[in-house]
Amino acid sequence: MCQIAVILGLFWAGAASAQEVKPSTSAVVKPGPSGVESLYPSRTLLTPWQGFPWRMTGSMSLNWRGVGPRRPQFETQIQHQLYLADLYFAFLGPALDGVPFRMEFQLPTGGQGTANLYQVYFQYKKLEDWDFHFGKFLVPYGRYNELYRPDMFLTVTRPLLYASPDSLDLVVRINSPRPPFSSGYTDIGARASYYPPWNSWWSPSEATFFVVNGLGESSNRSRTFPRPDNLGVPPPPANGKAVDFGHENNNLADNNNNKAIGGRVVYAVGTLDLPWPIPEGKRDLTGVSVGFSAMGGQYDLEAKNNYRMIGADVAFEYEGLNLSAEYTYSFQHFDSPFSLAGASTTVTPTQLVRDFEDLQGYFVQASFPILRRPSRGKRLTGVVVFNQIFRRGPLLTLLNNQLVNGTLFPSVAVYGDLNPRISTRMDKITGALNYQLSDHFSVKTEYSYWFMSRAAASLGGIDIYQGAFSIISSF
Repeated sequence: MCQIAVILGLFWAGAASAQEVKPSTSAVVKPGPSGVESLYPSRTLLTPWQGFPWRMTGSMSLNWRGVGPRRPQFETQIQHQLYLADLYFAFLGPALDGVPFRMEFQLPTGGQGTANLYQVYFQYKKLEDWDFHFGKFLVPYGRYNELYRPDMFLTVTRPLLYASPDSLDLVVRINSPRPPFSSGYTDIGARASYYPPWNSWWSPSEATFFVVNGLGESSNRSRTFPRPDNLGVPPPPANGKAVDFGHENNNLADNNNNKAIGGRVVYAVGTLDLPWPIPEGKRDLTGVSVGFSAMGGQYDLEAKNNYRMIGADVAFEYEGLNLSAEYTYSFQHFDSPFSLAGASTTVTPTQLVRDFEDLQGYFVQASFPILRRPSRGKRLTGVVVFNQIFRRGPLLTLLNNQLVNGTLFPSVAVYGDLNPRISTRMDKITGALNYQLSDHFSVKTEYSYWFMSRAAASLGGIDIYQGAFSIISSF
């Protein structure tokens, strides 16, 4: 409780001080990627405290959702839920001249108010056209991953491609598609970004290379320091191994010997002339940005299971309509316990079978002004998003309440000897309104519909629908 009181005290003190001073023109840490969705970054990011070069920033959202049906298949939904989400508190400022520093904490909804160290890094910016990050930072894969705070994206739920287990947006079933990783993925390592000084059609505006610990196991068998009574390495868990795509294990050290490498290239095209046949009706695309990303590595302790992913994204504006789209393909290994055809239990002793699955998906988002200057507030924006994600892999069977090697698991996804490879697909449509009241407050409301008939082979094939309302405060 003392820690929470200190954080809240700093929050109110920083917010009050920030409103009393004039904006600073000194160099600051970049608040995030530019783009049509980052419409209203907090002014406090650019405002130092009185007589003190460090700043504080953060966000929170108060959400309500109504989800149905009450029993889609085998689980019971909480139909009317009110909760806090996306709580972030960050401190940033100069460690040395030309060396910005950032420390950020997250209070995950599932953590019951426990603060996790979300980001901590320093930048080295003394080399012209270069920017280096060292520490724990947002991994620069894709465009949407760095739009992690609720004041940075327009809708309440995130696209399926970046759905988060800690938020409203993830619906998962046995054999259903899932995101390769969820939004706001941070990791430990180093990144180097180069911004070419010349202006040419073939030259990117940004080229980034990074080396990080990489994704880990969902079971997170962390490696401990050796001591006389603990010199062994734990064996793989009886329920198998898979990628921790939701980053639910917030490690400050790696849990395997492997590192992931990746990169991102962004082309800021600007205005793109379209070959209209009638010159009088000519319309051009403005603010055109195209990006390409790649990342890969091994995620398990035994260094047998690989993952790799590639992606592309684009954003532009046409006649006041902002459009953005992103696509990702991912290959991932996994291990599942083996079960004979028709059996209701796994074989004894437990045997893990290694196989792979292909995950891919895309989303297209259109946002448009409804009221540019409302009588109250700053703007009202409409948003429409269409999502599709796909999985191609072996047919897995869900066994509930399984006792495997003396451990009781609520459910286990088992691999059968006669199981074929299947393809599943999940669609989602979202319509939303985003009402920006001021620089520090906004309101979102949306309706989303998940099409589940093709997303599961047996259980959970009933569609999900959800209305949601969110009040966001950022500072």
